[in-house]
Amino acid sequence: MSSAITVRVDPDVKEQAEIMLEDMGITMTTFFVSSLKALIREKKIPFEMVTTQYLRDQVILEKLAEAEREAENPNTVWLSHGEVFGKFKDKDKDNYE
Repeated sequence: MSSAITVRVDPDVKEQAEIMLEDMGITMTTFFVSSLKALIREKKIPFEMVTTQYLRDQVILEKLAEAEREAENPNTVWLSHGEVFGKFKDKDKDNYE
């Protein structure tokens, strides 16, 4: 047996939340039920849920950190502008002529 809960929320907030939850693969009902169970179990809001955009942002930050480490490494080999674009030009001559 279950009980119904009615929540009034701004339509834009509801729409944005539904988009984010869909991106995470869960429904609004699943979100609320799991949130309530976690609240009871942990006596606090104990979890973080993120969208794939947040995960993409994390990947970008990790790649930037990796690039900074490479830039600080004295053994890093740097290519000139001509060397980099020359490689592309050789592979795709039709687009450069």
